[in-house]
Amino acid sequence: MNRSREQDELAGKGKRGILSTLILPLAWFFPHRKFRTYFHKLRGVNIGRNVEIGYFCIIGNVHPEMITIGDNAVITARTTILEHDNAMYYTGRGNVNSGPVYIKKNAFIGIGAMILPNIIVGEKSIVAPYSVVKNDIPDNVLVAGQTAKIIKYYGE
Repeated sequence: MNRSREQDELAGKGKRGILSTLILPLAWFFPHRKFRTYFHKLRGVNIGRNVEIGYFCIIGNVHPEMITIGDNAVITARTTILEHDNAMYYTGRGNVNSGPVYIKKNAFIGIGAMILPNIIVGEKSIVAPYSVVKNDIPDNVLVAGQTAKIIKYYGE
């Protein structure tokens, strides 16, 4: 039986999806931060050098390859970074909202923050704990709230 290229690609995605699901508990709970980062990389998240990822971070659980985290960024515990949102689809109001998320270098994401699809978090920016990021964040700012808003600018 000859398989098409599309069938081979789907089979590869299915295997990666299974592997990603099996690795999730290690990425969430492993005691050492470097290993948690390594397991998220294995899942397909694009992660730079010297990145710290806290416990139980949900990072692109459907399409982890759509998430990029720059060098020296810190993602603290219980952060959620979504590359897709099914709300409109499941309620019959539209399509799935999906798109890449970029956390630029030296950014800090506070505990419990949520970053939605199609977002860029700027270099050296800080997302305060439990903030919901629905819009791009420029470089060198502090954002907070649900919806996150700029509350402080940092000079360079």
